[in-house]
Amino acid sequence: MPASLTTRKDTGFSLTEVLVALVLYGVVISALMGYHQGLSLSFQSLWQYRELWRIAAQQVEPEALPPPSGWTVTRGQTSTAGCVSISVIVTSPAGRRGELSRLQCR
Repeated sequence: MPASLTTRKDTGFSLTEVLVALVLYGVVISALMGYHQGLSLSFQSLWQYRELWRIAAQQVEPEALPPPSGWTVTRGQTSTAGCVSISVIVTSPAGRRGELSRLQCR
């Protein structure tokens, strides 16, 4: 038979299959980007809390260093019966607050 009369099966993907694959790819990438953003915000929040408590722990020491710029520290100290109570309220630049007290007796 002549070559023009034989049926030839084309190989490859149809346009419909390619479009469906692109839509699925876009949905998966969007979901992964949302998941990444959620993880990033969670990590940042956890870091801020850890930083807040680290600075608060430094500030309840009798000889505390000044806090980093942007951080607010309110410190109170009372003394009774040979014991010193130091209370600290630390506020982060983002507005998170932490309160810590320490009692020292000699």
